[in-house]
Amino acid sequence: MVSQARGLASGRPSAAEAADTIDIRFQRDIVSQLDAAYNFARFLSRDADAAQDIVQEAFLRAYRRFDGYQGGDPRAWIFAIVRNCYHDWLLERRRKARHEIGSSDGSDTAGQAVDDVASDEDDPETALLRQSDAGMVRAVLGSLPRPLREILVLREIEGLSYRQIADVAELPIGTVMSRLARARTQFQDAWRRETGLREPRS
Repeated sequence: MVSQARGLASGRPSAAEAADTIDIRFQRDIVSQLDAAYNFARFLSRDADAAQDIVQEAFLRAYRRFDGYQGGDPRAWIFAIVRNCYHDWLLERRRKARHEIGSSDGSDTAGQAVDDVASDEDDPETALLRQSDAGMVRAVLGSLPRPLREILVLREIEGLSYRQIADVAELPIGTVMSRLARARTQFQDAWRRETGLREPRS
C-alpha cells in the first residue's frame, strides 16, 4: 500500500500496477491470436495434438518475454515464437526417431521417417473430411516441403504481408517472394494431380 501510494505520488506506477498492465496488454494483443497461432502450428506440424503442445509452449515463452515486447504486429511476433517452438519440437522428434530407427537397422533415415509417419488424427472422420475442399486443401498443403508450406500458410491463409513473413521466417523479402512463387506453383501442381484440374471452392 505504501509503495503504491509512493508510486501515485511520484507519478510512476507501482510494480503491481505495472504487472496488471502487462497482463492486460498480453490478453489484448497476444491471447487474441491464439486460434491463428494454433492453425499455423497445425499446418506446420500436420498433427493436431502436437500443434496444441507447440502453441502452449509458444504462449509460455511469449508471456515470459512480453515485458521486452516493443510493439509492432502482435500476430507476426507470436508466429515467430510458434515457428521457433515448432522447430524445437521437430528437432526433438527427429532425435527420438533417429534413436529408434538407428537401434533397429543403423540407417540414418529418421528425417524421412518422421515425415512419413501417419498422424494420429488420420481416423475415419478425418478421411471423410479430406473429401471436402477444406480437407483437400489441408492435405495438399501438407504434401508441400515445410519451407514452402510455411510461407504459403502465412501469406494465403493468415494474410501476412511480405514484410511480416520476412520477420517471422527471418528471411529477406526477396527470398520470401521467390519462395512464395515456388510454393504457389507446387500447390497448383499438387492440387491438379489430386483433383483432376478442379479448382478449390472459395
